[in-house]
Amino acid sequence: MIMTVISIAVAVATLGIFLTVSFSNAAFQSAASTLESVSSNASLALQNSIVSAETSFNLLANQIGFNSDFADSILTAEEEESSKALSRAMTGENGLGDGSSIIGAMDYLVVSDADIKSATMYSWFVTSSINDRLMPTSASKISFTAERKQMLIDHPGKSYWFFVSDNAGDHLYVWKAIVNFGVTDLDKMQVVGYMEYGFDRASFLNCISDTKYENEGMLLYDENYELVLSVSCDLEKVDSSVLSSVATFTNGTKKYNSYTVHKEMIDIKGWTYITFINHQSIEKTNAQSRNLTILIVSVSVVAAALVAYILAAREIKRIKNLSKAAGEITEGNYDIRLKKASNDEITDVSESFNNMAAKVQEVLQELILQQDSISENFATILSNKSGESGNHVKRVSEYSAILAQEMGFNENEVHDIRIASMLHDVGKIMVDESILHKPGRFTDEEYRIMQQHVVYGGKLLQGVPGNIMQLGAIIALYHHERWDGNGYVHHLQGDAIPKEAQITSVADVFDALVSKRCYKGAWTIKDAYVEIVSQSGKQFSPQAVEAFQKRFEDFKRIAEIYKDEEE
Repeated sequence: MIMTVISIAVAVATLGIFLTVSFSNAAFQSAASTLESVSSNASLALQNSIVSAETSFNLLANQIGFNSDFADSILTAEEEESSKALSRAMTGENGLGDGSSIIGAMDYLVVSDADIKSATMYSWFVTSSINDRLMPTSASKISFTAERKQMLIDHPGKSYWFFVSDNAGDHLYVWKAIVNFGVTDLDKMQVVGYMEYGFDRASFLNCISDTKYENEGMLLYDENYELVLSVSCDLEKVDSSVLSSVATFTNGTKKYNSYTVHKEMIDIKGWTYITFINHQSIEKTNAQSRNLTILIVSVSVVAAALVAYILAAREIKRIKNLSKAAGEITEGNYDIRLKKASNDEITDVSESFNNMAAKVQEVLQELILQQDSISENFATILSNKSGESGNHVKRVSEYSAILAQEMGFNENEVHDIRIASMLHDVGKIMVDESILHKPGRFTDEEYRIMQQHVVYGGKLLQGVPGNIMQLGAIIALYHHERWDGNGYVHHLQGDAIPKEAQITSVADVFDALVSKRCYKGAWTIKDAYVEIVSQSGKQFSPQAVEAFQKRFEDFKRIAEIYKDEEE
């Protein structure tokens, strides 16, 4: 009996040691998995923030670059007439309205986007106070060196980000060269200045700054490996050898004596995002498990074995649940949450995991809304030039969403079509106003020029990152193609035309028919319905027309809700 008890004691003691080691390994693995998931999703959120900012940045730079008054006058700004033309382009006195002015567009973005603190434009061709918004003397606190000027000239299509600390606080700036694409003499097309956005650095980087780990830290380095951001960590207490080692190893997770570290590259800019956790918080859980095992063995060998087994099963299950949840969020399931089972370190990690998942989900949703807002704002600004109301953009957007829903697109696809269809006529920014606003019939040459707005729209949006902008490029390029192949400018036929463009074509034509234009009066809803149906298989996709017929009552409802003020 004694030998049996001794054998059981030895076996249980061995089991206790084994379980303690298992707890330790599993805890470290769970911490590493959690760090990796949090880092990956935070870096994704940061990349989306960058894409969102650069989307508005590129659209504004393109709008300025194609402004003919600005392009033709900037190189000779000191001449009296050129100076007047430049002022008209800057202030919107060229007949486009305040919404189409360069200053108006910059100021509107600052107001509509909470992350953007300033939007400024500089030109080295302006040497007198023609307009303060173009004077290098009013430049930001960043030193604009000759090397940086040459860098912008050599790479006009690229944006450059700079982190700056000054007496006013920490700031983030992004620069992009302005090329005067709209100049009449193409031989004079060149880089004439640069756009600058200013951000509050803390506000812009809030998507990676929320943490509840007591002994955890987050670091962000720029492309030159200089520290940009330090969150919830005391660098003085971090082993210097750890930080120097992190700089040399590639992406991934690495365990040191005192810390587990995860390194993630922000590929879009070459920045480095690092998270790490102090092993002390993990060791607390291991110490509790060891003491519990010794107590149980001293009271009852058999009971200890049973309790140890139960505890092991429970803790391992919780750790597995944490690892499984980390895998879920890595796959994009941001709704996953862990339940609170008890008050211990594993629960603390679980609560931190829940908070981080919720924060990432919130930031991603904000980015989606931000991109939608930018698209709608630009569509509204650009519609002013074409003489159409902002409600035209809204109605085409809602009509397109109704048709997409009826034709079987899923919820996310319907959302993307609703926003992207707002940009269908973005190319009209490059068409002369005299043609856009002509009340009578176009000449053959004028009609050819007007047709080119679909090509301009496709080119303007193709270089802008993001799913919405790429879909907008497709719609802008193909929404005037006809089902019978007689459209413009590629003469696509049938289902060779992208379905999103087929949908927007019906929505755009219907709204054009029932709206008043400078060259025609408004049709009745009934007459417009008959015209759309009669063009099934000719101008329009039969499937899109069938969806239009089924949802015609919804079309009438949208037309009433968003009718123009003059109606």
